[in-house]
Amino acid sequence: MKSAMWLPVFFALIISCTKDGVTQSNAFESSSVNKTVLLQLVNEARQKGCNCGNKYYPPVTAVTWNDKLEAAATAHSIDMSKKAYFSHTSPDGSNAANRIQRAGYVWRAYGENIAHGYDNEKDLIQGWLGSPTHCSNIMNSNFKEMGVGRSGNYWTQDFGSR
Repeated sequence: MKSAMWLPVFFALIISCTKDGVTQSNAFESSSVNKTVLLQLVNEARQKGCNCGNKYYPPVTAVTWNDKLEAAATAHSIDMSKKAYFSHTSPDGSNAANRIQRAGYVWRAYGENIAHGYDNEKDLIQGWLGSPTHCSNIMNSNFKEMGVGRSGNYWTQDFGSR
């Protein structure tokens, strides 16, 4: 009997807006991420330029790591894992903008990628680069900072600029 192969699932949210921020705290079981590897993989793609589906994105400046974006991303990954859902909108109705604000990040532009089913940073970033919407977030020249959070196999990548 043939068994179906389970493929990782992911979604992207692309938004640029203007807003002020507030603060947030978080505590629940989460898995650590390798910030160095994540930044290296994302910035390699940004440095080279990338085809995101049918659209070519030229090279853009590197992003830097931001602990507040990491906190927002981790909180969302934990929430998805704990409540067994997979969406940019939390069951309480909050979205990436709300979560990033609660983490204390005052943004003028933000974006979010989510994924489920990846075991490591390299496979995760390859998956996002293979998806036009996720890839376009990674290549978005408006984004100057990023943070990634993980809980089990739930991943969130938040981008922003102040």
